Amino acid sequence: MRIQKESVLFWARVLLCAILLCLGAFVFTEEAFPWWVNLIVFLLAYAIIAYDIVFEMFESMVKEHHFFEESTLMVLASVGAFCLRAFGPEYHEYLEGVLVILLFQIGEHLQELAEEKSRSAIVSALDLREELALVENEDGTLQKKKAEELAPGDVVVLKTGEKSLCDAVVCQGGGAMDESSLTGESLPVEKQEGDAIFAGSIVASGSFRARVSKPYEESTSAKLLALIEESAASKSKTTRFITRFSRVYTPIVFALALLVAIVPPLFVGNWASFVYAALSFLVVSCPCAIVISVPLAYFAGLGLASKKGILVKGAGFLDQAASLRTVAFDKTGTLTEGRFSLVKIAPISMSEPAFMEAFAIAESRSNHPIAKAIAAAAPDIPSTLVERAEETAGFGTKVFANGHVYEAGRAPKDDARRADSEQGVLVYLSIDGIDQGYLVLRDAPKEGSLRAIQGLKAKNIDPLLLSGDRKENVAAFSEALGIERYYGELKPAEKTQKLREEMKETQGAVAFVGDGINDAPSIVLADIGFAMGGLGSDVAVENADVVLLGDDPRSLLDFLDVATKTRRRAAWCVGISLFVKFSIMVASLVASFMGTWSIPLSVSVFGDSGIALVCVLIAVSIAYTGKKKA
Repeated sequence: MRIQKESVLFWARVLLCAILLCLGAFVFTEEAFPWWVNLIVFLLAYAIIAYDIVFEMFESMVKEHHFFEESTLMVLASVGAFCLRAFGPEYHEYLEGVLVILLFQIGEHLQELAEEKSRSAIVSALDLREELALVENEDGTLQKKKAEELAPGDVVVLKTGEKSLCDAVVCQGGGAMDESSLTGESLPVEKQEGDAIFAGSIVASGSFRARVSKPYEESTSAKLLALIEESAASKSKTTRFITRFSRVYTPIVFALALLVAIVPPLFVGNWASFVYAALSFLVVSCPCAIVISVPLAYFAGLGLASKKGILVKGAGFLDQAASLRTVAFDKTGTLTEGRFSLVKIAPISMSEPAFMEAFAIAESRSNHPIAKAIAAAAPDIPSTLVERAEETAGFGTKVFANGHVYEAGRAPKDDARRADSEQGVLVYLSIDGIDQGYLVLRDAPKEGSLRAIQGLKAKNIDPLLLSGDRKENVAAFSEALGIERYYGELKPAEKTQKLREEMKETQGAVAFVGDGINDAPSIVLADIGFAMGGLGSDVAVENADVVLLGDDPRSLLDFLDVATKTRRRAAWCVGISLFVKFSIMVASLVASFMGTWSIPLSVSVFGDSGIALVCVLIAVSIAYTGKKKA
């Protein structure tokens, strides 16, 4: 609403200024009225359209000590056009002086509208604060509540076509949810009782009663929305370079304009023509096309990535992707499904039922995918049975229950219990330090893993596998995917050390892709840290630089494509802007030396504001290219 009001007021000013310009040009001419009447009409038009620019110029000078902003150049150029009359009546450019500011203001306003349009398109699917949810009261009646009013424990009713405004767990019903606004995945996801649904997803089919699990501020949608806004504020190396460039470039061009206005006339005369050329220099030299469009290109790149289910926490990572030379992967849950199936039970002296019950106790407090798979195959145990539990990343769990100590996890490298002939993940059990046997579980590669590895190789990026799994399993898995370099049986600290060694040896950036707590140190250490499957994973969202929300390794290739496209658009903006500006500067100088014609100031205005608008449109168009990941 605020933007709309500001836009109406702005266009009212433009209309009033245009009316005064017509009066000055066609009614109150110097042929029909004294010259000062014509001047007053144009000065009034100038004041209406330029007062905020003049105020901005003085504010920048006094408060920020910036003397070469684009507002300063525009005011000097427009005032200079009014002062040309000092060289004679035939040189006055009152109309040009007002047009300089008028066209500059219109270009700036259109740029703001384009940026606002881009930002709105990016966050509209995630901002749920103004929408209403149907909440079931204790007496069975339904009540409408805003997303921010929903509290954990509330039961919401969802029907086909409706959007979930909160993270919740299905307590009744079933169907499919469209999570494309969050993950970029176009295929609906089947949900049934006990499954989690996420804020921002839409019921594609069926109906649900779901219990709210988190307040809106902690929901997936709210977190993504906040992170997108934070990402937009994070400047890339390119945008920081552009800021420094403009502060050096602008005073140089200002000095050049001063030289054009003074030095040539000392030898060839024709002061008015060279001052006019200098004014053109001032107008066209403004770097606003670069300063505005390049950061906007990166913001639009962040938007395109979010449409593909990729959350990038800073524009700088789009730049860093250009120097990416190695991508190190975790295996379980990253390149594999992370859904283990139990294939062998090997107790030493216990019966299988007793053995599985003991395993259920040992794994009862762990959220690791392997622990969940074992718990699913084991009998349920009372939650009050466990007195205390400890979990060590990369090793396993230790549980105190029934007066005994239950330990489940992998065997140390030098332990005689190791069953190296088994194909799969081995988990050993001991009670009070006595070996009780092991389980064998297997995990299949994700559908997109092979294509992701092949795509990286096609881009001359070397894949590397760092896994805590047994060497035999890691070797077989790597061979199946075509990964030449791999390491197995790595504890989290060893995995981080291998990554650190890789970063020292590699001439370029090194990324790490993981999915769990074990991978957090490596995700933080890497030049670019990727987290797989960010939905519901606070650790992944907090530690990763890039979150692949769809849990698909192929999203890594999408990220690299978005980064390439963004950098290319930013380079186009810089190249087009500099080429047009340089061409107009040279043409103005040539015209001054010839003395028979001149480049109108309006052409210089187009070289600044017009090209800036063209660059903005090139930049924001990134967010509307490509399709969501299928």
